[in-house]
Amino acid sequence: MNNELRLLHKAVSNRDLAPLFLRGVNDSWFSNESDRRLFMYIRTHFAEYSECPSEQAIKDNFPTFELSAVEDSIEYLLDWLAAARRKEATIKMLGSAINILENEEDHEAALLALQGGLVKLDEDGYSVSRDIDLIDDPEKRFDEYLHRKNTPDGMLGYRTGFPTIDATISGLQNGQFIVVAALPKTGKSTLCLQMGINIHNAGHSVMFQSFEMSNTEQASRYDAMRSRLSHHRLITGTMTTEEESRYRSTLRTLAQYNAGFKLVDSSAGLTVTGIANKIQTLQPDVVFIDGMYLMVDEQGAEPGSPRALTNITRGLKRLAQKTNKPIIVSTQYLSHKTKAGKATLDSIGYASSFAQDADVVLGLEREDDSVNELRTLKIMASRNSGPAEITLTWEWDVGVFKEIDESDL
Repeated sequence: MNNELRLLHKAVSNRDLAPLFLRGVNDSWFSNESDRRLFMYIRTHFAEYSECPSEQAIKDNFPTFELSAVEDSIEYLLDWLAAARRKEATIKMLGSAINILENEEDHEAALLALQGGLVKLDEDGYSVSRDIDLIDDPEKRFDEYLHRKNTPDGMLGYRTGFPTIDATISGLQNGQFIVVAALPKTGKSTLCLQMGINIHNAGHSVMFQSFEMSNTEQASRYDAMRSRLSHHRLITGTMTTEEESRYRSTLRTLAQYNAGFKLVDSSAGLTVTGIANKIQTLQPDVVFIDGMYLMVDEQGAEPGSPRALTNITRGLKRLAQKTNKPIIVSTQYLSHKTKAGKATLDSIGYASSFAQDADVVLGLEREDDSVNELRTLKIMASRNSGPAEITLTWEWDVGVFKEIDESDL
């Protein structure tokens, strides 16, 4: 009897499936077809009756089944199978990378195969439960409260750099999925980039992936915004002597930063798995995905369809929770669902899952179509706070995008 079948016999003998579910045992754990069908029956029986089937119940469906005594503990069998599957998956991952190197001589593709394999090793049946027993170490929660109490402004997450927004949502928090929505050409990419710069200025590492602009364009925008320069004059080579001096000074100060600001090649992160690979490789504190609606669904749904986008938002939300990092994505309002440029949650295009899955939804609007120097930023929805609305100054001529406060009046 193989160890996969021994595990099932032990679970049935104990009439306890909890250890299996706790370790994430699923159909793929069973390489033998008959063992897999037995597990599927046990799993389905439990789902319907909330109990492990008895030996007789199994014999009613599998007449040749005979329950055997298994002396080893269920924990040992689970550990043995997990280790065996990890070894098998590791060999397969390395073999795939070597095959790519030998036949295609594509080092980047081989590296991506390794990265993808590492992600799968981490999430496919080897994870430790993140369940919490509230009775365990309750004093720890009071210590967490004291930490919040002693944190300036009660900030729980990373500051966006827009004080009113930060005070309302307590910053962008680890494990959150945050959506930034706007009509096309309103400035959602610029808003995300400015947030990233503000977070980077505070000493945190940033991963920024854009499906709407090239990394070259993103880099020039980044430089203009950090240096408070005209983006147009920077890319056309028409800056003044003073501006050139300021630009060079800004670039030189970047060498002092310990945290990186990584612009990710969009081709390396078209899917949720691709994003996960990059997060694992780069280990950023905060992740931005600009133009998320252009990603590709790994489950095969039609590109851009509501089903595809729902799969992607759900995948990114799980990824944020799993990596315990904030993931901020941008998407679009549909113009026919807005009124005079003003939007609601229903205005977010393509799929309702953007609003359903998000922990925070930020909406960016023009205050007036005839005025390009101002924007309104709203908290459209938040699981842990109420709404808020601020006015932003929006000046590409001097690279300034910030909340207007009393000093600006």
